[in-house]
Amino acid sequence: MGTDAYLAFIALGLIMIVADGQMLYRSGKRYLSDVDSNGDSVNSMAKLVTVLFHLVMFGFLALLSVLDFSFGGHTVRAVIGNLGVLLLLLALVHAVTMAVMSQMHDARATDELYSRPRQSPDPASGTNIQLQRGPVVTPVPGQQGRDPRLSPTIEDQLN
Repeated sequence: MGTDAYLAFIALGLIMIVADGQMLYRSGKRYLSDVDSNGDSVNSMAKLVTVLFHLVMFGFLALLSVLDFSFGGHTVRAVIGNLGVLLLLLALVHAVTMAVMSQMHDARATDELYSRPRQSPDPASGTNIQLQRGPVVTPVPGQQGRDPRLSPTIEDQLN
């Protein structure tokens, strides 16, 4: 591959990587903000993942640029072939980055779900649910505690 083809491959590869990285950053920021009310942590997490994506892809671009794939000897074929290999690697790293962002999204959603205070049932709504606090076993005679609340047995309901 000649110098012109080499520079064309590098330029086109850089454009593809930066464009894909920006798409990942912007869509990842929106995706992560769905479950997190704190926008600063979403921006920083999306930036960290996107920077990692860029570093990995720039490394692959550098490695592909020094490997000699002639793809038939013609200059255009060599550039197109190298871009094809780069696109396959770009797709693979893109999928891994999306999986990482999805994992972060799921972790944030789980944290949000379990960090919210639970609402007690509304007595005006007609529900008669009482949460039992404390031990659920009958205390030993002489031990402090209360007897657990039990529902009536079937025999008591039939009579």
